[in-house]
Amino acid sequence: MSEFAQRFLNEDWENLPQAPRVYVGAFGKHPAWNDHMDDVGLLTSSLVMLRRSLYGTGIASQIESAAWDRAGADKTLSTFDHTLVWRRGGESLTGRIWSSRDGIGRALFPMTVVVHTVGQRFEFLSQEVAPALEAARAGCLLATVATPVLASLAEAQRTLRQRAGVTDSVGVVDSLIGIDGWTAYFSLDRIDLERVFHHLRVNLGLFAPGSNAWNPAEGPAKSRCLRLPRVPGSSAMETLNAWLSFLETQVDPAVPLLGLVHREATWIDVIVGEPAPADFFVLRANLLGAPLVTDVPYQLDAESLQRMEPLLADIVRRRRLPTVSILNGQPVVDNREAADRWLARHRNGGRTGFLSRLIPTSGSRAGSRFDLRAT
Repeated sequence: MSEFAQRFLNEDWENLPQAPRVYVGAFGKHPAWNDHMDDVGLLTSSLVMLRRSLYGTGIASQIESAAWDRAGADKTLSTFDHTLVWRRGGESLTGRIWSSRDGIGRALFPMTVVVHTVGQRFEFLSQEVAPALEAARAGCLLATVATPVLASLAEAQRTLRQRAGVTDSVGVVDSLIGIDGWTAYFSLDRIDLERVFHHLRVNLGLFAPGSNAWNPAEGPAKSRCLRLPRVPGSSAMETLNAWLSFLETQVDPAVPLLGLVHREATWIDVIVGEPAPADFFVLRANLLGAPLVTDVPYQLDAESLQRMEPLLADIVRRRRLPTVSILNGQPVVDNREAADRWLARHRNGGRTGFLSRLIPTSGSRAGSRFDLRAT
């Protein structure tokens, strides 16, 4: 079983009662550095794994293979300008990616700022973290030397830690942000919903609740990419919460979900499972480069339609997210309880995690300093 499957967004926080529940990290290109900037604030194992997956193997693989160049300008976006939310259980990584350059002028790689939160509701991510990320981005764009960049990131972390909710638990209550608009919009278009459910059944069976098919005993876990339509007029955070919340009712809740929304896009990309390097092609792919799931002209038979009817009824008539998964036919609440048990079994025990080695569990100031050491 891969380290990602076991440890990513699954730190043993109960054994770290004094550790902060907010961490700000940054990496990528900035004019204050003549090459890739020194990694900043990557204290948690999940931040380190995000950097490795998104940047070190993901974006880097697309640049080194010239994947976006070979696709052509008609199939690609010209810039990075994304909001991301990567979540699993009660932990989330919320970030901003934007086009940047180093001090020598090389502009292939972007800059990324990410906030790792534990036990915080999505309202906190939307109302506090997202604006803090925009403020940090603005500070970074204005800066020409390293000191104000580090100051912007430190201020973001200080402010967010002050405003974060106090929690003794990692579990997070569901948020309704974006859900009402999502159900209202897609209740008017059953065909899109039918195609999404059919796509899940045909292509995401290995992520069915209770199945470990996505997570083999050896090698990396599996992944699948979904490009889904964005509700017109919805914010990036509304779109991310609505689609991720929907998918969490269908796939195993123990599977990490990464949502990516470009500022100008009419779609959202979701990577289910452990991303492969090629999955990040979607970052710079437009609709010609990566079509929507709902544009695939699936021909659905009567049996398939009958199977998805109760789930469609939840969305179309009751204006709520489905209460049953189409992938295993079981109630969402039961699937979540099983996922919680699975995550608990694979959570770091005996304080062996990456964060546990850096942050003590005693002392009122444990982990309160913004750490600028590179990792």
